[in-house]
Amino acid sequence: MLKGTYIYYENGQEIYRSENIITRYGKRFLTSFLAGRESFASKSMAFGIDSTAALDTNTRLGFEFYRAPVLFGSTDIQTLNDTTTYSIVYKATIPQDVAGYITEVGLYPEYRASTSSYDSKFIADFDSQLDWTNTPLITTVDARIGQYLLGMSSNGTSAKEYKTNIQAMDLSGYSVNDTLKLAYVKNDANLQNIIIKFYSSPADYYYVTVTPETGTGYKLSSDITLNNLFSNYSTANVDPTNINQIGIVITPVSAQLTSVSLDGLRINDEDTFDPNFGLISRSVLPTPLVKLAGRQVDVEYRLDLGF
Repeated sequence: MLKGTYIYYENGQEIYRSENIITRYGKRFLTSFLAGRESFASKSMAFGIDSTAALDTNTRLGFEFYRAPVLFGSTDIQTLNDTTTYSIVYKATIPQDVAGYITEVGLYPEYRASTSSYDSKFIADFDSQLDWTNTPLITTVDARIGQYLLGMSSNGTSAKEYKTNIQAMDLSGYSVNDTLKLAYVKNDANLQNIIIKFYSSPADYYYVTVTPETGTGYKLSSDITLNNLFSNYSTANVDPTNINQIGIVITPVSAQLTSVSLDGLRINDEDTFDPNFGLISRSVLPTPLVKLAGRQVDVEYRLDLGF
């Protein structure tokens, strides 16, 4: 029997611990590793903000915001009252400059044979108002990724768009099964939708509509397949290899004013199969661990071997 636990330390003192689920992929991977068929020389821990229950069918974190390499691995064999326990211990560090609201953590092999430009990645973290047109309001209230969110409002009772220039991004290698996910705060009940645009020129863009979740407060959008993005465009001249600007449109319900605070936008590579790479373990914290900037947190993953 395998049992895994994540233990969190600050200044050498334990501050938290959470149990894990070893995924179906993780069971296959660890079995192959013990048989000498897989390499596990490099590993990483990923940290996220989703709090949906951990399942053995999980293939990734719900919304990853930071990943740290595992820098140390060892064995821990102890005997007490004629009973010997065997554990494998992996350690990683979340550095001082990272801030976040950790609700999930996972262990991955670091090596990925199929790594390409079309891997999962952050598109925007909404950390600087200076990058956007129409000067969104910066706020720290409810921030879970980093320290800040950007408040974007409608233009009174009509829609309003905010734009930012980005380093050219190539979407051509992503499939219709890959997904987008948005983290945001719904500040009121007057939000009709959020439209995300991917521009290759001022007149040429793909777009997708995010239908807000019910209620107010912090929200993670449902997974939005890129099929929905690629099938909606302003003209047929959009160049998916040269996406250089992102637009966010805030649309209120009729005759109302609305505002949204945006925290993160990422793309998830859902359909690239790599037998040597996947989520081995996922833990959802019973209560969030708030990682403040200026404080280092060390994380230990202890895998107990039941033999």
